[in-house]
Amino acid sequence: MEEKQRAGLTYAAAGVDDDAAAEALEGLLRQLRATLDLPRGAGAPLSGGGFFASVLHLTDALKLAVSTDGVGSKAAVAQAAHRYEPIGWDCVAVNVNDVLCVGARPVALLDYISLQEPRADLLEALGKGMAEAAERAGVAIVGGELSQHPDTLTGPRPGYAFDIAGTALGVIEGREPIDGSAVRPGDVIIGMSSDGIHANGLTLARRVLLPGGKGVDRPLPQCGGTVGDELLRPTHVYVPEVLALLDAGVPVHGLAHISGGGLLNLARLNAEAGYRVEALPPAPPVFEVIREEGDVEVTEMFRVFNMGVGFCAVAPREAADDALAALRSAGGEAQVIGVVVDGPRRVEVEPYHLVGEGGRFAERRRR
Repeated sequence: MEEKQRAGLTYAAAGVDDDAAAEALEGLLRQLRATLDLPRGAGAPLSGGGFFASVLHLTDALKLAVSTDGVGSKAAVAQAAHRYEPIGWDCVAVNVNDVLCVGARPVALLDYISLQEPRADLLEALGKGMAEAAERAGVAIVGGELSQHPDTLTGPRPGYAFDIAGTALGVIEGREPIDGSAVRPGDVIIGMSSDGIHANGLTLARRVLLPGGKGVDRPLPQCGGTVGDELLRPTHVYVPEVLALLDAGVPVHGLAHISGGGLLNLARLNAEAGYRVEALPPAPPVFEVIREEGDVEVTEMFRVFNMGVGFCAVAPREAADDALAALRSAGGEAQVIGVVVDGPRRVEVEPYHLVGEGGRFAERRRR
């Protein structure tokens, strides 16, 4: 990719302004932070918000991890294509992947589905996708809520507008949560390949590939399928690989789900250190299609999308071989992509001359 020296399409211009959302969210969080001191004994939070998952104390030997997420505007693609199983899968995937980041084993999930109209085919397809992802993750879907909103939900297929979100629960047994505080300069960053866009950045991807909400059947020869095939490609469930890594006894210092924000999610680890990405696996071709057709700058691509890396683990350099062996034993595609360095909490992507901090990337001046 070669970045063009002019302003291209951005996530904000497509309709999602992360900076405005963060500013608006602060008022809500200011009200809610006081609740963290309310539980006593079992259920007391061991961490606040802002990380991938929160951890609650149950006993000295047992902690509970919880995380909530949805699939965003990927649901609109599903309506346009009349294919809903990938959305059910993603509802499970985005939540269990977040719970993994504190070193928890996901065990259960609750779902919330809001509907424009109760469509049996829609709900059965969502359920099938959820069940298949739950099988891979080893979690039970133990309940949920269904609500009808005929006056407030609309979408590209009349009667089929919906939204879905989930809450995943995980357990940490016999050890402390992983929050990144053990990360040290010299540690290696191990990247696990993504299967495509996953469930983040779909508003920008739709703006580029589905102008006017149409075109899901348009062929994308570079990707070997259609626009709908590529945008609905399910999010990878990293549970087998990460649990194999933890069960192998590898001293894992940090875990990061590379979702919204891309590789900038490494800076969410609780360490005052930098992350230098020196090599990347080949990015799925859909990213180059989006960049070309939307004239999206490389800095924005890396801020919005995973760019081929869906999950990262940070471990001591001497444990790298054992970590890779454990991940690959569970069928994962992984490689060392970089190293932790001294300095401010930022992410450098050397192959593209990018430096990321404060929620965005900028091109570094070349000497």
